[in-house]
Amino acid sequence: MGKKLTLFLALAMLVGFVLPAFAEVQNVKVSGDISILGIYRDEYDLDDRAGSDASDDHGFYASITRLRVDADLTDNVQATVRLLNERTWDTESAESTDVDLDLAYITLKEMLYSPLTLILGRQNLKFGTGLIVGDPDTNAGVGVGGLNGTMAEDLSARKAFDALRATLDYAPWTIDLILAKINETEAAYAETSGEDEDLYGVNVGYKFGAYNAEAEAYFFAKDSDTEISSIGGTTVNLTQGGDIYNFGLRGSVEPIKGLALSGEVALQRGDAQESGGTSRDQKAWALDLDGSYTWDVDFAPSIGLGYSFRSGEESGNSGDFEAWNPMYEDQTNGIVADYIFSGVNGGVNSNAQIIKVYGSIKPTKDITLAAKYYNYRLDEKLVSSDNTSVTYPNSNLGYPDSRTYTMKAKESLGDEIDLIATYNYTEDVTFGLACGWFFPGNALEGESGGVKLNDDDALSIIGSVKVVF
Repeated sequence: MGKKLTLFLALAMLVGFVLPAFAEVQNVKVSGDISILGIYRDEYDLDDRAGSDASDDHGFYASITRLRVDADLTDNVQATVRLLNERTWDTESAESTDVDLDLAYITLKEMLYSPLTLILGRQNLKFGTGLIVGDPDTNAGVGVGGLNGTMAEDLSARKAFDALRATLDYAPWTIDLILAKINETEAAYAETSGEDEDLYGVNVGYKFGAYNAEAEAYFFAKDSDTEISSIGGTTVNLTQGGDIYNFGLRGSVEPIKGLALSGEVALQRGDAQESGGTSRDQKAWALDLDGSYTWDVDFAPSIGLGYSFRSGEESGNSGDFEAWNPMYEDQTNGIVADYIFSGVNGGVNSNAQIIKVYGSIKPTKDITLAAKYYNYRLDEKLVSSDNTSVTYPNSNLGYPDSRTYTMKAKESLGDEIDLIATYNYTEDVTFGLACGWFFPGNALEGESGGVKLNDDDALSIIGSVKVVF
């Protein structure tokens, strides 16, 4: 009886401590989503010669599961936590069953000053269309988790930054200030360290009173300063980083009902890091223009036209580095091309001119059919003479990884057609089917021994079902 009484008193004390802690919570909301994906991808190496089929004909399943808890502690204090599991369906492994902390932040409204809101912790950050800030490892890759090193990295839902964000709401003005830690090297006790990488910036927005018009100006910087550390009592320069500064303007307007126009222009300055510890002045720029019209009739037909420009680096140039640095972009310009080609001076995120024509229609209120066409051209040729081998793109993708292409001195990278269908089965369940075909251009059609290389079409088919709760 003595042991039982002791145990009962201990439990009573524990309950006594816990209950007051939860009594302050005004409201708790649990939500989440589960996505099941069936993925088929073929000829992502653009090469169908005998013996080059390592990248051919991949079919597999994957799932993305997220569970989120939002707690209102007081009227002005909220806490948010979201857990994430991403995995391909295979034998059980540490990565496939791993549950990661996707979001973990505190929201403090009217903090010290009525218009001020602070968001502190692991959070999503995306400004505009994600040209500069949207995904810490860009939407063409993922550094960790169950999709890392697979052909589904571009489908990852991991977008969170470890950041501090302050928002000043002076309607119609809004000012956002951010500081995010991308890479920390001094958190542990060690004699050696690499180089910290930080993102900081300010975004100022204004909403006009008519035509749903808004405008924004921003400054975002990647700070990657030189680290000086001591090894064995000797001070050494371990790494030299490149500081990149982005200045930009964007805006959107609906001059008439159904017509939406938008544009964004950004300049990059700073230091471009090269191998060997040397750096060159960064002088690059980017441009996005888009216009679409939706008819207010049955089936809601819509059509749009877009143009994107990312400056590139000319082959053999030793002056200012002119290739656009994708930074932390979160844009998709083609289901296939956006994955195959990425990195500085490569593909659709840099050194590119992209023309996009797109449209959609709703045959019923629950079904949407969409089509997109992309034409890709290099801003600067990657080689100065035909049939030159080059490692392209410069990427950190697990697959394909910095593949060597034999290229021609041409600018046409290729074309892509995407067809997308979505069906809202219920308010909570959505079925989707997305198909993409990439057709290589003459820049990729190099030759070796009279045999054409890199001239095979690439295909992606993604079927999905998603439930939101």
